[in-house]
Amino acid sequence: MRISVRDGSRALPCLIDAGPAAVSGRGMALVHHLTGGHWGVTLEPLGKTVHADLRTRSPALA
Repeated sequence: MRISVRDGSRALPCLIDAGPAAVSGRGMALVHHLTGGHWGVTLEPLGKTVHADLRTRSPALA
């Protein structure tokens, strides 16, 4: 399953090491962990789209 999010900023998302006391900065780390690193970004003229690919179980295996 692919989830895509679009915004008006052309700033690229990045993984940071948010320490245990940080109040923000964990979003992309969560996306990276939950997708096993299967995510990416597409720059557009007026922003960007970030996509994350989640693996799903086959209906036959569920």
